[in-house]
Amino acid sequence: MNPQQYYRKHRKAIVTATSGFLYGGGWSLGYVTSFDTLSAAILVLATIVGGYDIAKVAVHEIRSRTLGIKTLVTLAAIGAILIGEYWEAAAVVFLFSLGSYLEGRTMRKTRNALQELLEMTPDTALVRRDGDHIEVPAHEVEEGEVVIVRPGEKLPVDGVVVDGESAVNQASVTGESAPVHKRDGDEVYAGTVNQEGALEVETTGAGSDTTLQRIIRRVEEAQEAKAPTESLIDRFATYYTPAIIVLAVGAYVVTQNALLALTLLVIGCPGALVIGPPVSIVSAIGNAARSGVLMKGGEHLERAGKIDLVALDKTGTLTTGETSVTNVRGFDYDSGEALRLAAIAEKKSEHHLAGAVLDAARSPDDGVIADGGAYVDGSEGVADRRASGETAAEQAGIPDPEEFTVAAGKGVIAWYEGHEIVVGNRMLLDERDIAVPEAVEEHVHDREESGETAVYVVLDGDVAGVIALRDRVRDAAPSVVGALDDAGVQTVMLTGDNERTARTVAEYVGIDDYRAELLPEDKQRIISELREEDTVVAMVGDGINDAPSLATADIGIAMGAAGTDTAIETADMALMADDLERIPYAVGLSKATRWNIYENVAIAVLTVTLLLAGVLTNYVHLAAGMLVHEASVLAVILNGMRLLRH
Repeated sequence: MNPQQYYRKHRKAIVTATSGFLYGGGWSLGYVTSFDTLSAAILVLATIVGGYDIAKVAVHEIRSRTLGIKTLVTLAAIGAILIGEYWEAAAVVFLFSLGSYLEGRTMRKTRNALQELLEMTPDTALVRRDGDHIEVPAHEVEEGEVVIVRPGEKLPVDGVVVDGESAVNQASVTGESAPVHKRDGDEVYAGTVNQEGALEVETTGAGSDTTLQRIIRRVEEAQEAKAPTESLIDRFATYYTPAIIVLAVGAYVVTQNALLALTLLVIGCPGALVIGPPVSIVSAIGNAARSGVLMKGGEHLERAGKIDLVALDKTGTLTTGETSVTNVRGFDYDSGEALRLAAIAEKKSEHHLAGAVLDAARSPDDGVIADGGAYVDGSEGVADRRASGETAAEQAGIPDPEEFTVAAGKGVIAWYEGHEIVVGNRMLLDERDIAVPEAVEEHVHDREESGETAVYVVLDGDVAGVIALRDRVRDAAPSVVGALDDAGVQTVMLTGDNERTARTVAEYVGIDDYRAELLPEDKQRIISELREEDTVVAMVGDGINDAPSLATADIGIAMGAAGTDTAIETADMALMADDLERIPYAVGLSKATRWNIYENVAIAVLTVTLLLAGVLTNYVHLAAGMLVHEASVLAVILNGMRLLRH
């Protein structure tokens, strides 16, 4: 690095040090010798060196009619020189310059989390091209190309594992503390660390089109976005600063004491008041990003600090979302035939329950308990298969339905070989006036009491069977609900599942309030009703299926957003991993941030009040006032930085 580059990089430190050296020398010369003129010249030079950059900004502030702290400092320094208070002028400029330098250094520390993210992605990638392994810049890797990642290396791209098996540390993206096992078909993200075996990854995103880069962009935008308190203080400062100038002029007119007026200019600066809220916001957003929680901006972070109630979706949030069929029972049909009919109807559905039904129909022996009957072949007509006796292994496959309709939140209706197949919940059956025999109702009651979801299978208006499904509750769910309760935050569970299953899950995880058998529009309505009760509501969902509710809530929290562009870009708050424990952490951090902002405002207001009182009673003078003022600025910065360790 040549001298010119070094100077540009460290200009602020050099200017501050030079101003301080000249200030110290000029003051010492005047104190121990009689060279008053030389001492004054050195002190004026110290003022010019340290105040040049400050004055340039002040001129810009005056031209744009946005008077700020640098305008006040410049006016105070010029005024002190004009009345012969050279020591005071140099002291004010040096102390302000030193304070600004220290502010810059400490503020940079609050952005370390973002810098750490920027350094996560390697610059190059080892790509297989034309049978050879070629090292290329990571941003030049094209979608579909295979990247080789050796043990111990960072992944340069987003992609899907196509060969190999390893544990990958995903903390940089998802905040998960433990490595995640990866094998064929699993997603991996740029910036994560391959710890064990070699992996071959087919690229789905490179350069700026990776999950990590989207996180970085979002964090940058969030740190720049202003919170309501910041905006309020900025508006206040636009009136406060001119008021301080008027006060100083008025004090001079009344007292004819120029030094008193200049001191009022300096200590009246709202520096700590203006910088306090943003340093708290930046620290909190950086901490959250490092822990796998993406905040959209200061506005949402500050609002989250007021959360009174958290509404939790059941499937995929309180539960793992990995639903499986636990029991199949046929009524006047073999249980296997009932399952197969359901699979035909659900084949074109994208609902998670449909996936579980199809998996069970394709692998009927994998833990599914059938209440009598055998699985049957698909080559015969529906009416001929009631007691066929052929096994699933002999099936020709699950055919497509001839027609297919989704009843949102209720089930599906399909037509196959001239027969109508209805698969869904009791609401769908009631809507279509389908009678449910007493024996079926008793069976469904027993299944729902045990926490399972019962799905009816109806053929041509008659109940052919019932399929019971279970979605395992997340291990962390009870402790998370308990942590929210300890923080004074209420919880409510919203689910489209039946009342008995909802009650069982709610009792297990410790939620007092739950709402069952809800359609998407019902969830949205309930969120609206809760908000109308002056309750600040957060909704936790998967970011897609619960989109209306997430958008309606004061704070929408998307679960498992890693790799999901929509969730990262649109959620008020996104949990990068499916980690419920991040919810109380995020709520706690938001509340701590809100109080931290209040503390910083209180420190700033109290300092200015005491300094003004000190000036008016002649206890505080220009240099001492600037020293205390800069100390208050550093105090609010250090207080805000505490959030980095929350």
